[in-house]
Amino acid sequence: MSRSNQLVAPPSASPASPGPCLGMAAACLSLFAYAAALFVTPASNGEIARSFDASLAMLGRLPTALMLGFVPGVMMVGRVADRWGKAPLMAAGNLLTAAGAAAFAWAPDFTTALAANLLIGFGGGLSETSALALVSDLYEDARRTSMANLSQALFSFGAVASPLAVGWMLSAGVHWRAGYVAVGALGAAAAMLCLVAAARGIGRGHGPVNPAAGSPPRNGRSWRTPALAAFCVGAALYVGAEIGQSTWLSMLLERELGADPALAAAGLSLMWLGLGVGRLAGGFAARRMTDRTLLRWALALATLLEAALLLTPGPVSALAAAFGLGLFLGPVFPTLASAATSARPERSGAIMAFVVASGALGGAVFPASIGWVADPAGLGTALWICVALLALNAGLFLRPAGAARSSGPGKDPSSALDTDS
Repeated sequence: MSRSNQLVAPPSASPASPGPCLGMAAACLSLFAYAAALFVTPASNGEIARSFDASLAMLGRLPTALMLGFVPGVMMVGRVADRWGKAPLMAAGNLLTAAGAAAFAWAPDFTTALAANLLIGFGGGLSETSALALVSDLYEDARRTSMANLSQALFSFGAVASPLAVGWMLSAGVHWRAGYVAVGALGAAAAMLCLVAAARGIGRGHGPVNPAAGSPPRNGRSWRTPALAAFCVGAALYVGAEIGQSTWLSMLLERELGADPALAAAGLSLMWLGLGVGRLAGGFAARRMTDRTLLRWALALATLLEAALLLTPGPVSALAAAFGLGLFLGPVFPTLASAATSARPERSGAIMAFVVASGALGGAVFPASIGWVADPAGLGTALWICVALLALNAGLFLRPAGAARSSGPGKDPSSALDTDS
């Protein structure tokens, strides 16, 4: 990023002022709540299949329905967030997610469950994209990537808590529908915090909202660059692999490796615990290496761990591989998102919408494709699609950064991936 375009804080300003702290808390709780709603379904897949007599191909429609709702929510953020503000959209998204979870809890048939997942996805598109854009507004430079990883760690911990809770409920004889009631209540609580933030003026303006930051630079240069296209392709491949493996991990452990339902649900939590730890570590690593270097190593190691997970002979070794996979997947998406917005922070909402929508496209196509392949070929074979996606993604970042590592007044900020953001 060009030094002339950085947002420089006045010496007297504090980056930990109440406004950014409240905005960060609202963003983190929104991400946690959406993750809990997103991952209650993969952890419940076995029970959902039994309740609705659903095949693997039918279960594959659930993440597709969610992503079909998610994309319009994301694109709405891209159109209005930079004008109306992020916090109000976060509140609306959380409320819609809560409504969708309630509808799923009382769904009488599989078609109604699909419609409920569509609503959960639309609400999540609003809340997740607005939350990521708000974090980008609150912080600048290397701190942006660090805090993006921290906020996404809360998403990961929501993905941990949800399957663990489902596994505990199933082992205790509680009906699987109770999980949707719980995540609906969590979404409503997140919406209340977002409304408090909006009432205090947090996330209601255009561009950076950190009081420590000056006015964002504006110019006529287009923010639709080849670098943004690379971020979008990377997001599609990453989310396709992440959601693809997450959707089917419990079924893999239960049907292919003989784990009981509670252990299978816990395996999904273990993967997302790895993601959370990886994102916390990524927050520190982002201050010590370039975004490209972080992405290159994380994706290469994730590819190896994904292959190890599919080659492992038993559930215990599979759980270890799932944790390692999550550990190296963790920093990828937050780093992509932060690097994409660093060049044009005043268009954070629109840029984040492109990146997240691209991820949603991958999340809509690849998990369902795995389900279609799994019915005739077996789930273990179908999940090698995830290995291919991660390997292709790693290939995007193999070009040596070279002289692009240096930044100066003449450097194009669209190449922010090559610099310490």
